[in-house]
Amino acid sequence: MAEAEKSYLFHIHRKDGSSLFLHPLYPPDKVVEALEKGPLEGRYGREPRVEALTGFRDELYRQVELGVRHWLADLRFIPKFLIAAGAFVVAYVFFSAVVRDPLPVIDEVVLGIAAAVASFVLLGRRDLASRRAAKKRLDLRLVVDRISFRESEFVKRVEEALHSAEGEGVVEVVRRIVEPLEQGSEPGDGDQAEAAQFVGLLERRFNFRKLEREEPGLRRLAARREAARLLAVRKVDFPLYAVYKRFKRTVTGRR
Repeated sequence: MAEAEKSYLFHIHRKDGSSLFLHPLYPPDKVVEALEKGPLEGRYGREPRVEALTGFRDELYRQVELGVRHWLADLRFIPKFLIAAGAFVVAYVFFSAVVRDPLPVIDEVVLGIAAAVASFVLLGRRDLASRRAAKKRLDLRLVVDRISFRESEFVKRVEEALHSAEGEGVVEVVRRIVEPLEQGSEPGDGDQAEAAQFVGLLERRFNFRKLEREEPGLRRLAARREAARLLAVRKVDFPLYAVYKRFKRTVTGRR
Protein backbone atom coordinates (compact mmCIF):
# COMPACT_ATOMS: atom_id res chain seq x y z
CA MET A 1 0.00 0.00 0.00
CA ALA A 2 1.28 3.46 -0.86
CA GLU A 3 3.03 5.42 1.85
CA ALA A 4 0.70 8.40 1.35
CA GLU A 5 -2.28 6.27 2.41
CA LYS A 6 -0.87 5.57 5.85
CA SER A 7 -2.02 7.37 8.96
CA TYR A 8 0.57 8.20 11.59
CA LEU A 9 0.66 8.35 15.36
CA PHE A 10 3.47 10.32 16.98
CA HIS A 11 5.32 10.02 20.25
CA ILE A 12 7.02 13.30 21.14
CA HIS A 13 9.56 13.24 23.96
CA ARG A 14 9.51 16.55 25.83
CA LYS A 15 12.49 18.12 27.55
CA ASP A 16 11.15 17.35 31.04
CA GLY A 17 10.92 13.64 30.19
CA SER A 18 7.16 13.55 29.69
CA SER A 19 5.53 12.03 26.62
CA LEU A 20 3.14 13.66 24.19
CA PHE A 21 1.19 11.30 21.93
CA LEU A 22 -0.67 12.56 18.88
CA HIS A 23 -3.14 10.30 17.10
CA PRO A 24 -6.02 10.55 14.61
CA LEU A 25 -8.55 8.75 16.85
CA TYR A 26 -10.23 12.01 17.77
CA PRO A 27 -12.98 13.17 18.05
CA PRO A 28 -14.94 10.03 19.04
CA ASP A 29 -17.22 10.14 15.99
CA LYS A 30 -14.12 9.77 13.75
CA VAL A 31 -12.55 6.81 15.56
CA VAL A 32 -14.11 3.97 13.56
CA GLU A 33 -13.36 5.72 10.26
CA ALA A 34 -9.74 6.36 11.25
CA LEU A 35 -9.14 2.73 12.27
CA GLU A 36 -10.83 1.22 9.22
CA LYS A 37 -9.60 3.43 6.39
CA GLY A 38 -6.00 2.18 6.24
CA PRO A 39 -2.85 1.15 8.11
CA LEU A 40 -1.74 3.02 11.22
CA GLU A 41 1.95 3.39 12.03
CA GLY A 42 3.69 4.97 15.00
CA ARG A 43 6.70 7.26 14.80
CA TYR A 44 9.13 8.39 17.50
CA GLY A 45 12.38 10.31 17.80
CA ARG A 46 13.75 9.27 21.16
CA GLU A 47 12.51 5.78 21.98
CA PRO A 48 9.52 5.93 24.36
CA ARG A 49 9.42 4.06 27.65
CA VAL A 50 7.47 0.81 27.76
CA GLU A 51 5.09 2.19 30.39
CA ALA A 52 4.38 5.21 28.18
CA LEU A 53 3.43 2.96 25.27
CA THR A 54 1.29 0.81 27.56
CA GLY A 55 -0.56 3.86 28.83
CA PHE A 56 -1.02 5.08 25.26
CA ARG A 57 -2.47 1.74 24.19
CA ASP A 58 -4.96 1.96 27.08
CA GLU A 59 -5.90 5.46 25.91
CA LEU A 60 -6.55 4.13 22.40
CA TYR A 61 -8.72 1.37 23.87
CA ARG A 62 -10.79 4.06 25.59
CA GLN A 63 -11.09 5.89 22.28
CA VAL A 64 -12.25 2.65 20.67
CA GLU A 65 -15.00 2.31 23.26
CA LEU A 66 -16.15 5.88 22.63
CA GLY A 67 -15.93 5.30 18.90
CA VAL A 68 -18.11 2.19 19.07
CA ARG A 69 -20.68 4.11 21.10
CA HIS A 70 -20.87 6.84 18.45
CA TRP A 71 -20.92 4.28 15.63
CA LEU A 72 -23.86 2.47 17.21
CA ALA A 73 -25.66 5.71 17.98
CA ASP A 74 -25.50 6.72 14.32
CA LEU A 75 -26.29 3.24 13.01
CA ARG A 76 -29.28 2.67 15.28
CA PHE A 77 -30.65 6.18 15.64
CA ILE A 78 -33.63 5.83 13.27
CA PRO A 79 -34.84 2.45 14.64
CA LYS A 80 -34.46 3.70 18.21
CA PHE A 81 -36.25 6.94 17.37
CA LEU A 82 -39.19 5.10 15.78
CA ILE A 83 -39.50 2.72 18.72
CA ALA A 84 -39.31 5.62 21.19
CA ALA A 85 -41.99 7.48 19.21
CA GLY A 86 -44.16 4.37 19.33
CA ALA A 87 -43.64 4.16 23.11
CA PHE A 88 -44.75 7.80 23.42
CA VAL A 89 -47.97 7.15 21.45
CA VAL A 90 -48.80 3.98 23.40
CA ALA A 91 -48.18 5.67 26.75
CA TYR A 92 -50.16 8.74 25.75
CA VAL A 93 -53.18 6.72 24.60
CA PHE A 94 -53.03 4.39 27.59
CA PHE A 95 -52.90 7.11 30.24
CA SER A 96 -55.52 9.19 28.41
CA ALA A 97 -57.94 6.26 28.60
CA VAL A 98 -57.07 4.98 32.08
CA VAL A 99 -56.09 8.01 34.14
CA ARG A 100 -58.71 10.66 34.82
CA ASP A 101 -57.26 13.95 36.03
CA PRO A 102 -58.31 17.61 36.22
CA LEU A 103 -55.59 18.64 33.71
CA PRO A 104 -56.04 16.44 30.64
CA VAL A 105 -53.26 16.16 28.05
CA ILE A 106 -50.45 17.61 30.23
CA ASP A 107 -49.90 14.52 32.38
CA GLU A 108 -50.26 12.23 29.39
CA VAL A 109 -47.62 14.19 27.43
CA VAL A 110 -45.18 14.11 30.35
CA LEU A 111 -45.66 10.38 30.87
CA GLY A 112 -45.39 9.76 27.14
CA ILE A 113 -42.09 11.65 26.95
CA ALA A 114 -40.80 9.70 29.94
CA ALA A 115 -41.71 6.42 28.22
CA ALA A 116 -40.01 7.54 25.00
CA VAL A 117 -36.81 8.58 26.78
CA ALA A 118 -36.71 5.38 28.82
CA SER A 119 -37.18 3.30 25.67
CA PHE A 120 -34.40 5.16 23.84
CA VAL A 121 -31.94 4.76 26.72
CA LEU A 122 -32.71 1.07 27.29
CA LEU A 123 -32.35 0.32 23.59
CA GLY A 124 -29.00 2.10 23.59
CA ARG A 125 -27.77 -0.01 26.50
CA ARG A 126 -28.97 -3.18 24.80
CA ASP A 127 -27.14 -2.20 21.62
CA LEU A 128 -23.87 -1.67 23.54
CA ALA A 129 -24.18 -5.20 24.94
CA SER A 130 -25.05 -6.76 21.58
CA ARG A 131 -22.90 -9.19 19.59
CA ARG A 132 -22.55 -6.60 16.84
CA ALA A 133 -21.02 -4.10 19.26
CA ALA A 134 -18.75 -6.75 20.79
CA LYS A 135 -17.45 -7.77 17.35
CA LYS A 136 -16.83 -4.18 16.28
CA ARG A 137 -15.06 -3.47 19.57
CA LEU A 138 -12.86 -6.55 19.19
CA ASP A 139 -12.01 -5.78 15.55
CA LEU A 140 -10.95 -2.23 16.39
CA ARG A 141 -8.89 -3.29 19.41
CA LEU A 142 -7.05 -5.75 17.17
CA VAL A 143 -6.21 -2.87 14.83
CA VAL A 144 -4.81 -0.97 17.83
CA ASP A 145 -2.77 -4.01 18.89
CA ARG A 146 -1.18 -4.19 15.44
CA ILE A 147 0.16 -0.63 15.60
CA SER A 148 3.95 -0.59 15.79
CA PHE A 149 6.33 2.32 16.34
CA ARG A 150 9.61 2.94 14.56
CA GLU A 151 12.25 5.63 14.64
CA SER A 152 11.69 8.72 12.51
CA GLU A 153 14.21 11.35 11.44
CA PHE A 154 11.34 13.81 11.13
CA VAL A 155 10.26 13.31 14.76
CA LYS A 156 13.88 13.68 15.83
CA ARG A 157 13.89 17.14 14.25
CA VAL A 158 10.58 17.96 15.94
CA GLU A 159 11.97 16.98 19.34
CA GLU A 160 15.17 18.95 18.75
CA ALA A 161 13.18 22.07 17.87
CA LEU A 162 10.80 21.55 20.81
CA HIS A 163 13.59 21.07 23.37
CA SER A 164 15.31 24.18 22.06
CA ALA A 165 12.12 26.22 22.47
CA GLU A 166 11.41 24.75 25.91
CA GLY A 167 14.84 25.97 27.08
CA GLU A 168 14.13 29.61 26.19
CA GLY A 169 12.11 32.37 27.81
CA VAL A 170 8.56 33.03 26.68
CA VAL A 171 9.45 36.26 24.83
CA GLU A 172 12.15 34.50 22.82
CA VAL A 173 9.78 31.65 22.00
CA VAL A 174 7.08 34.05 20.80
CA ARG A 175 9.67 35.69 18.56
CA ARG A 176 10.26 32.27 17.02
CA ILE A 177 6.56 32.23 16.22
CA VAL A 178 6.21 35.68 14.67
CA GLU A 179 9.60 36.08 12.96
CA PRO A 180 10.50 34.63 9.53
CA LEU A 181 11.37 30.94 9.29
CA GLU A 182 14.98 30.03 9.84
CA GLN A 183 16.77 27.88 7.29
CA GLY A 184 17.35 24.16 7.60
CA SER A 185 13.99 23.04 9.02
CA GLU A 186 12.45 21.67 5.83
CA PRO A 187 11.42 18.02 6.00
CA GLY A 188 12.99 15.65 3.50
CA ASP A 189 11.05 14.19 0.62
CA GLY A 190 10.27 11.04 2.58
CA ASP A 191 9.10 13.06 5.60
CA GLN A 192 6.48 15.19 3.85
CA ALA A 193 3.54 12.89 4.66
CA GLU A 194 4.61 12.67 8.31
CA ALA A 195 5.03 16.44 8.54
CA ALA A 196 1.62 17.17 7.02
CA GLN A 197 -0.16 14.76 9.36
CA PHE A 198 1.83 16.01 12.37
CA VAL A 199 0.69 19.58 11.69
CA GLY A 200 -2.91 18.45 11.18
CA LEU A 201 -2.97 16.47 14.42
CA LEU A 202 -1.66 19.46 16.38
CA GLU A 203 -4.39 21.64 14.87
CA ARG A 204 -7.09 19.17 15.86
CA ARG A 205 -5.73 18.49 19.34
CA PHE A 206 -4.88 22.04 20.44
CA ASN A 207 -7.03 24.25 18.18
CA PHE A 208 -3.90 26.08 16.97
CA ARG A 209 -5.67 27.49 13.91
CA LYS A 210 -7.75 29.71 16.17
CA LEU A 211 -4.64 30.88 17.98
CA GLU A 212 -3.08 31.99 14.70
CA ARG A 213 -5.70 34.74 14.47
CA GLU A 214 -4.35 36.19 17.72
CA GLU A 215 -0.76 36.48 16.51
CA PRO A 216 -0.86 40.27 15.90
CA GLY A 217 -1.43 40.72 19.63
CA LEU A 218 1.39 38.29 20.44
CA ARG A 219 3.70 40.21 18.14
CA ARG A 220 3.00 43.48 19.97
CA LEU A 221 3.52 41.93 23.40
CA ALA A 222 6.77 40.29 22.31
CA ALA A 223 8.04 43.58 20.92
CA ARG A 224 7.45 45.19 24.32
CA ARG A 225 8.91 42.12 26.09
CA GLU A 226 5.81 41.74 28.28
CA ALA A 227 6.46 38.15 29.32
CA ALA A 228 3.92 38.14 32.15
CA ARG A 229 1.10 39.14 29.83
CA LEU A 230 2.23 36.65 27.22
CA LEU A 231 2.04 33.86 29.79
CA ALA A 232 -1.51 34.92 30.62
CA VAL A 233 -2.67 34.60 27.00
CA ARG A 234 -4.93 31.56 27.24
CA LYS A 235 -2.13 29.62 28.99
CA VAL A 236 -0.76 28.60 25.62
CA ASP A 237 1.93 25.94 25.27
CA PHE A 238 4.18 28.37 23.41
CA PRO A 239 7.10 25.97 22.77
CA LEU A 240 4.76 23.45 21.14
CA TYR A 241 2.99 26.19 19.21
CA ALA A 242 6.37 27.47 17.96
CA VAL A 243 7.18 23.98 16.65
CA TYR A 244 3.75 23.79 15.01
CA LYS A 245 4.32 27.12 13.24
CA ARG A 246 7.79 26.12 12.10
CA PHE A 247 6.72 22.87 10.49
CA LYS A 248 3.46 24.25 9.15
CA ARG A 249 5.49 26.80 7.19
CA THR A 250 7.58 24.04 5.67
CA VAL A 251 4.47 22.00 4.78
CA THR A 252 2.44 24.85 3.27
CA GLY A 253 5.37 26.77 1.82
CA ARG A 254 4.13 30.06 3.20
CA ARG A 255 4.50 32.14 6.32
